[in-house]
Amino acid sequence: MNNTQNTSEQNPIKLEKISDTLRIYQQKGVFSYGTDAVLLSAYAAHFMKFSTPRKLFDLCSGTGIIGLMLLDHFRSDGNLSAEAVEINKDAARLSAMSAGESNLSDNYKVHNMDIKDVRSTFEGDIADFITVNPPYMSAACGLMCEDDYKTIARHEILCNLEDIFKAAFHLLKTGGSMFVVYRPDRLSTLFSVAKSARLEIKNMTYVHSKRDSESKLVLCKLGKGAKEGMKISPPFIMYDDEGNYSDAYLCVRDKGVMEIG
Repeated sequence: MNNTQNTSEQNPIKLEKISDTLRIYQQKGVFSYGTDAVLLSAYAAHFMKFSTPRKLFDLCSGTGIIGLMLLDHFRSDGNLSAEAVEINKDAARLSAMSAGESNLSDNYKVHNMDIKDVRSTFEGDIADFITVNPPYMSAACGLMCEDDYKTIARHEILCNLEDIFKAAFHLLKTGGSMFVVYRPDRLSTLFSVAKSARLEIKNMTYVHSKRDSESKLVLCKLGKGAKEGMKISPPFIMYDDEGNYSDAYLCVRDKGVMEIG
C-alpha cells in the first residue's frame, strides 16, 4: 500500500458549513463523510435523552462528523462531551481542527490510535453512548479503492466488527447505548458479533432511498446489560415519489434528529 498519512502537503483543506454553528474540514485523499454518518448522528440524537453530564465515544470516527454533529445538536445544554478514536492521523487532525473552528474543543478530544488498543488504554465503563460507522466490507469483499484510506475506511483491513464491539463493550457503562449504521446484507455478521460481545440489539430502522426500493442501510441501537427484545421501527425513506427529499430527511437535515415511529 501507499502511505496514507501524507495527504496534507498534496491536497488543500476545505471548510464545509454543516449548520450555523458547525463547520467541518474536509480534504481530498482523506475519506469524506457520507449520508450514512449524517443519518447515524440523527438516529442517535433521537435516543440520547439526558439532563446531567454524559460522555460519548465515537469509534472509527474519520473526520469526526458524527461526534461533532451530536455535540452541536446538544450544544445548548452543555452536558455532552465526546472523544473520538481514529487510526488515520490526517482524519484525526481534521476533526480536531473542526472542533476548534466550531467552538467545541472544550468538549471534544481526539485519540489517533488503533481501536484494538482501546481496552489497554482506557478504563472500562466510562461511556454513556458510543457511535460507530464501521467498515462495511470484509477484507476480501468487493473492489479495492485506488486510495488506501478509502480502502481502509470501507473494508475490514485494520480492524473488523469484532474488534470494534470488544472496544465498545469495554468502554460502555452498563445501561449505556451503542449506535451503529451497517449494511443489511451483513446483518447476520452484526447479530453474531453483537451477541458474542454481550451487546443486545434493541432497535433497528431500515433506510430506503424510496418507498419501493431495496434497503441499503440499517441503523441499530444496542444496549449493554439490556434484556433480549428488539423493536423494528418503520422504515426511513430518503426521497418521495417525485425524487424530492422526504419530510423525514428534511427533519434530519434541518433539525439534526430523526423522527422514529
